[in-house]
Amino acid sequence: MMRWIPILLLLWGCSPKPTPEQAQGITWQQNVADGAAKVTPGTAIEFPRDHGAHPEYGLEWWYLTANLTDEQGEPVALQWTLFRSRIGPQRDNPWDDGQLWFAHLAIEADGRHHALERWARGGNGQAGVTAHPFNAWIDHWQLTGTREGFLPLTLTADSDLGELSLTLSDSPIVKHGINGFSQKTPDLEHASLYYSLPHLKASGTLTQEGRGPRQLQGLAWMDREWSSELMDTEYLGWDWLSLHLDDGRALMLFRMRSRQDNHYFSGSLIDTVGGVTPIHNGEIQWRELDHVTLDGASYPVAWQLEIPNHGLFGSIETRSRDQRNQLSIPYWEGPVTADGSIQGEGFIEMTGY
Repeated sequence: MMRWIPILLLLWGCSPKPTPEQAQGITWQQNVADGAAKVTPGTAIEFPRDHGAHPEYGLEWWYLTANLTDEQGEPVALQWTLFRSRIGPQRDNPWDDGQLWFAHLAIEADGRHHALERWARGGNGQAGVTAHPFNAWIDHWQLTGTREGFLPLTLTADSDLGELSLTLSDSPIVKHGINGFSQKTPDLEHASLYYSLPHLKASGTLTQEGRGPRQLQGLAWMDREWSSELMDTEYLGWDWLSLHLDDGRALMLFRMRSRQDNHYFSGSLIDTVGGVTPIHNGEIQWRELDHVTLDGASYPVAWQLEIPNHGLFGSIETRSRDQRNQLSIPYWEGPVTADGSIQGEGFIEMTGY
């Protein structure tokens, strides 16, 4: 979902990757870049056009998570996300088009969570996205479609975490909110255009140092979102949850965490063929059950969820107790399991802690 809202206080004269000092100046509230487009109700999402980049908007992401098992039945979870951030107007410079690109790769397996990042300046071909045929890349990390259509997708990413190759197929495209207009606070000014592929079937291999290829299979979820203004200073950050339910449905929820405990909730219940039932603010009861303290910050790691209007009840727990992506911009991102009428597995992202 709202995958990233950096206020990038970077100078174009610097390296594309922020220094630790610059990263400290990156916060969770978005400053609308000069001249950036605003998301408004009624904006139509069209394909294949909107699989591509929207440089007129302030921020954007192509976000993939997957809950997989290897041939021994051991869980392997991964996240791959490509971000684009507009940090200024279009420039007449082939090496600087006013865009910054960065990508995150995280793998949780064998009880360990690891994450890496890459950064690129727009305009020089090092990173980018084309709509048709679909291709999203940064260096040699690449998510590609086919000339015939968007699916199947192929993800390839070689790094210190291993050699990853994954094929993704067979999901409908669903639009959240009102035909893709996803409101993030009570104020309509704070919104995104947001769609997902929630039922992706995933298969592939992960080859890591010291062991042979692991054959992977499972389910994946891809989010697409772009905006120029998601939340104001009343909010500290958000928690975003995706679940693949054992009955074949999928569930997406988010809560924007208010400083005054006046949180804003929204979500989608998605049936097996892509039909969406919106879940509105006021319908969701999301209570924290357990926390872990890491480097002085407290993070929830278990929750009780109740959505009575839709017959959804159960508890959710992270697979491990430290799923932080400790990158230039730190945040929590990792697999979860759920029981009750929401029995299944998925991912949670938490920012602003």
